[in-house]
Amino acid sequence: MSTKPAKAWQVVDKQTKVVLVTAFEPFGDSDVNASETVLRQLERTLDNLRTGILPVRKNSVHKALAGLIEQHTPDALIMLGEAGPNEEIRLELVALNHDDFRMPDNDGLTVDASRIVDSGPDAYFSNIDVHSVASSLPTDGDYAPSTISLSAGSFLCNHTYFLARHFHGNLPAVFVHIPCLRDETHTAAAFERVSNTVNCIVREITATLATSTTD
Repeated sequence: MSTKPAKAWQVVDKQTKVVLVTAFEPFGDSDVNASETVLRQLERTLDNLRTGILPVRKNSVHKALAGLIEQHTPDALIMLGEAGPNEEIRLELVALNHDDFRMPDNDGLTVDASRIVDSGPDAYFSNIDVHSVASSLPTDGDYAPSTISLSAGSFLCNHTYFLARHFHGNLPAVFVHIPCLRDETHTAAAFERVSNTVNCIVREITATLATSTTD
């Protein structure tokens, strides 16, 4: 009797590659950030995971990210951020060389339509196979829906994504937007579904890295 081949994330019992997963601190008028909430859940379930919380501050976010990369020397970087109330996970394919802050960062700084790196390219694509990752994700009711997005916005999420690709170009990196989960607007099951899907994303990327190393 034939069976369907298992996805990479289903057969990796122990992580063999080091993945750095980052999230953001709360910002604006909120005292929580869903990306940090999900990150804390990941820390309890995945081996060899390295994590860090980034500031929502334009002038210090790259220093914080670079410090985490230097500290952990990861094989891949997955950045989490929150966007939108709908329960959908967005795998960001593109990082644009464009800042346009519609709200101030946590230093009170706003930016009107300017380049992030003057001499940099207009955009970078993720150097992780986002389409392959997306196609591997489960679609049943225990998991949040996911999609591939062509814009990470123009706030700190995109800003950080572009800097990661520009200054750490050899490091496989992708940005993942999760919904703005809040206890007062979302059920515990919604948190669980989102966490389950992000867990699979991390495991798929880790397993793919391990496979490509041994091929």
